[in-house]
Amino acid sequence: MPADTHTPLTVVSVMIPRDAADPLIEALAEADISASSWDDVENAQSRLSIFFPTASTNSQLGSSLKTGSRGRSPSSNAKVAAVLKSGGSPLPRARAETELSLSSHLPARGAHGPPCCMCDEVAGVCTKLVEAGRTLGLELRPEVAELPEQDWAESWKRFFRVQRVSERIVIRPTWEPYEPLAHDVVVDLDPGMSFGTGNHATTQACLAFLDQLAAAVVGRSVLDMGCGSGILAIAARKLGFTEVAAFDNDPDAVAIARENAADNGVGVVFEVYDLAQNTRQADVVVANILAPVLIEHAGIIVAAVKPGGQGALILSGILDTQYAAVRAAFEAQGFAETRSQLIGEWRSGLLARR
Repeated sequence: MPADTHTPLTVVSVMIPRDAADPLIEALAEADISASSWDDVENAQSRLSIFFPTASTNSQLGSSLKTGSRGRSPSSNAKVAAVLKSGGSPLPRARAETELSLSSHLPARGAHGPPCCMCDEVAGVCTKLVEAGRTLGLELRPEVAELPEQDWAESWKRFFRVQRVSERIVIRPTWEPYEPLAHDVVVDLDPGMSFGTGNHATTQACLAFLDQLAAAVVGRSVLDMGCGSGILAIAARKLGFTEVAAFDNDPDAVAIARENAADNGVGVVFEVYDLAQNTRQADVVVANILAPVLIEHAGIIVAAVKPGGQGALILSGILDTQYAAVRAAFEAQGFAETRSQLIGEWRSGLLARR
């Protein structure tokens, strides 16, 4: 776990339609606010939450709101919120003036509540959350609560269930029982991780492509660019890819990925560095990153694909409306789409050299 789950927390939360979760997270990221969301399997909605360590000073709190340098998963709030979901194109920051009464929702000030500076920070975040919602046509009423000094991560478990994400790959939360079928490839994960629980459409598409590629040709190597929790690299190794490596610019994500790989009993090389620094090559390269980053670094990404007939490139983290521009950028680098997959509003592509 990247955070002490016994730390008392203040949480701002709101229930939203599932298809609004990613655009809203990106709108908040534009305002330097890192949010978490997960699907509520019981009511077909998503809960979006922003966490504050209640005992923090004002400067510590401000730090916890800043997004990390990695586009998909803000790392600072990952240390508190544990499970992050992010992706898509940034929306313009809301400019509408907002009047919001939060007196009935804010935790009490004083010896048994957060310091006054925290109340001011929470109120400001609630206002920005409402503004961001309005850019998406949502009228949001955030709720603020204090979580007691207990293992609050336990309350998240109902949002994670065993799920089959491809013909063979099954993602199993570590606390959930599951009797695998003969052909199943089971990846065990815990919610205390960076981006990559298997719930998000972009992750599912990457896993499905890896499953198809592994079934077609054995003995190939894989490089995962921006590994997050390590789910893609771990699944690749379990699918039978012979050499699997991955990197991320977030040291916490890499540490968690290494732990997850050890828990799954597989050997994967995880390293800390930026995409622009990559010199590794593999037969199959996976880049589940934001569309603007894919376009900007298209040359570096395609250079990581080994020459030859077995090379393949999986691109994800792309809204359907952005996909044509991403595909064009990689066509200019000598690659062509072999197939694509649309899940919700997210389109992922499998490409090969022409």
